[in-house]
Amino acid sequence: MRQNRTNIEQALSGGIPQSQNAGGYPSRQGANGYQPRQNGTQDAEFDALVQELAAMYQDGRMPEGFDLQQAAGDPALMELIQEYGAEAGVRIYAAEQRAKQAEQSAMQRVSAQVRSRNAMPRSSRGGSTTASAPSYRNMSSEAFRELLQQMKKTARDGGRTRL
Repeated sequence: MRQNRTNIEQALSGGIPQSQNAGGYPSRQGANGYQPRQNGTQDAEFDALVQELAAMYQDGRMPEGFDLQQAAGDPALMELIQEYGAEAGVRIYAAEQRAKQAEQSAMQRVSAQVRSRNAMPRSSRGGSTTASAPSYRNMSSEAFRELLQQMKKTARDGGRTRL
C-alpha cells in the first residue's frame, strides 16, 4: 500500500491538466496525463483508483476546500477509499478532517477562555468577607457605653478583647 500511496502522490502532483478530447470535453486521463502502466506488472485496481480520482477532480466532485495532493499522503484516506470506494472515501475523509479542525478550534477557544479567566485579579482573602473595624470616633455615646460594658463582661469572664 505504501508503494501505491507514493505512486498516487506522484501521479497527482502538479495538479490535474484540463486537456480536452476530440468532443471538446475534458479528457478522462489522470493527473498530469497519467496513463496506466504498460509494463507487465499492471495494477488494475490502482490505475482505476487514479483514474476515478482524476475524473472526480476534473468534474468538480471533490468536497469544497479539499486538497487532494495533501490527502494523498495520508494512509487514512487510502484505507477509506479501499473500504468505501473513491468518492465516498474522499467525502468521509474530508468530513473527518473538518471535524478534527472544529475540535481543535473549540479546544483553542476553551483554552483562551481559561487563560483570560486566570488573568483576572483575585482576592487574597479567599472570598470570605470580614466585618470592617468599628469607628470609635463616629460612634454614638450610647453605642460606645454598650461596647465598654461588653468589653468589661468579656474581661470578667477571662476572655481577651481586641480593638
